[in-house]
Amino acid sequence: MVDIDSETLFNAAAAALTTIAILFFVFSVELGVSPVSKTLIALAFLTGVFAISQRTTDRQLTLLGYGVVVVSVVGIFFNFVTTFDLGSGATVLGLLLLAAALFGLRTRFDGGNRLLTGTQATYLFGAVAALVALVLVVDVVTGGLAYELQVENRIEITESPRGNVQVATLVVNNPTPLPERVETPNYAVCAAGDWSEYRHPSEPEREERPPVRAHLNVQDGYNEHVMSFGSKTYPVTLYLDAANTTGETFPVERTAACPDDETGEPYIAIFQGETNNPRPYAV
Repeated sequence: MVDIDSETLFNAAAAALTTIAILFFVFSVELGVSPVSKTLIALAFLTGVFAISQRTTDRQLTLLGYGVVVVSVVGIFFNFVTTFDLGSGATVLGLLLLAAALFGLRTRFDGGNRLLTGTQATYLFGAVAALVALVLVVDVVTGGLAYELQVENRIEITESPRGNVQVATLVVNNPTPLPERVETPNYAVCAAGDWSEYRHPSEPEREERPPVRAHLNVQDGYNEHVMSFGSKTYPVTLYLDAANTTGETFPVERTAACPDDETGEPYIAIFQGETNNPRPYAV
């Protein structure tokens, strides 16, 4: 039976919890900053752990510190390649480079299992912390992504109105030097004006004909990012639950909210919605 004293148990538990906290931060915490900034924050913290492991004279703490750094760096690497969808080839190459770096570092240990002196490790942590602070300032000052919704003047329903009828294009520009994650504003749509002739027939158990309903879909994919000083465009399509619309054309307007008018020419109103969406149909 292995003899593990209380100090060893507590040191190992602290190292395990630290690793879990770092990985949870990397994979689950959203700070509203660039993924690069969040990655650098995690690396700065790991540099602090590394500095502590180099300043201590306890070989066990040094070993556990290395464990925290190595496991966390591998986790950060996997998060990075999945965030930017770098593919399996880049993943394999990156893992091999990490393995080569670890293999090469083993020859630099001194008699106390350390890679740097305590002073050198402290200077390294200070330099990394200063770099992270600079990147965060740039990230915050330059702002985030700029979204521009370019709406079509009119749309024509050529087939089923429930198909992918493009009503607008979303242009996303990144004016910052850092990659930014696309978080599309909550755009909404409603059928405004008089849509009475386009309502479906009433159901047997109901006297009123159902209203015309509309739904907007921004096809921005999943976990999309815009690289530094770049731009991307996404089609915005309309789902229209209406009758007798094949071959018809309807105006499209950008409005502040869903209009209350129920008279006049029927048209599609696109607006920036709230958490509780206004009615997306014509009554």
